[in-house]
Amino acid sequence: MRMNETFATTVAGVAPVILLVAVVEIANRMDAFRTVYIRMGQQQKMIDDLYASEQPPTGPQLETVAAATGRSTRTMLAELYSVIYVASATFVGVLLLVAEALVLRWLAVPHGGSNPRQAAFCLATLLIGFGWVVLMPLLSLVVPVADNMVVFVKGFRRHNQFFRELAVYRKESQATDEPSS
Repeated sequence: MRMNETFATTVAGVAPVILLVAVVEIANRMDAFRTVYIRMGQQQKMIDDLYASEQPPTGPQLETVAAATGRSTRTMLAELYSVIYVASATFVGVLLLVAEALVLRWLAVPHGGSNPRQAAFCLATLLIGFGWVVLMPLLSLVVPVADNMVVFVKGFRRHNQFFRELAVYRKESQATDEPSS
């Protein structure tokens, strides 16, 4: 692999497109992330206030804060996902900007040389960018889909139970409604 004009021009054209798609994706999620970060800050303040005095918190105080924060594994996963999402978006954005700067510099300098390391970096950056743009929205569906699958499976079992009991009820009703001969 080596840097050449065709490759550099392709990278110079594709990297901004990936970056633009990533920025649009981030902008679409900004309100949701803002809400999560505000909630995380409020919850952390409540917990910090609980431990601000020199006395250890009482059981009722712990229960009050637990009820007010509503912390659960699911909300903590959503918060963790938000942090990972923003950190990975920043990382990918920086990589794409660096790749763009490298190829624009290479194109601007006459006889820039083949520079295989730059070519490999640019290729890896584009692949990471493509992967991020495709995978991050899909990963955001994992928790809701998993939750819905649990509800669906429980609902399916309950649905089957309902129809079994309905069939038994109808059978018993028919038996009692039939006149004796």
